[in-house]
Amino acid sequence: MYSDGIREYVLENKTMSNTMNQRIWVAVRVQRGFVTDIRAYRDEESARRCERSWRRRMNPDYDETGVSAVRVKPE
Repeated sequence: MYSDGIREYVLENKTMSNTMNQRIWVAVRVQRGFVTDIRAYRDEESARRCERSWRRRMNPDYDETGVSAVRVKPE
């Protein structure tokens, strides 16, 4: 089975925490030069939705937001 749209094949008896190189999507909001919010999502669409929500209420002269994929390795 495929794990949460990440396109990595995982055996059914293994959990997500046991897979290698999980990918999460991180949305970051910066207001007037300071990081004010960081949110992690399992899928890119959710992170993009959050980014669009922030952009509707931000001042484009001073504020910024972005989305990035991050690979997480289990310990």
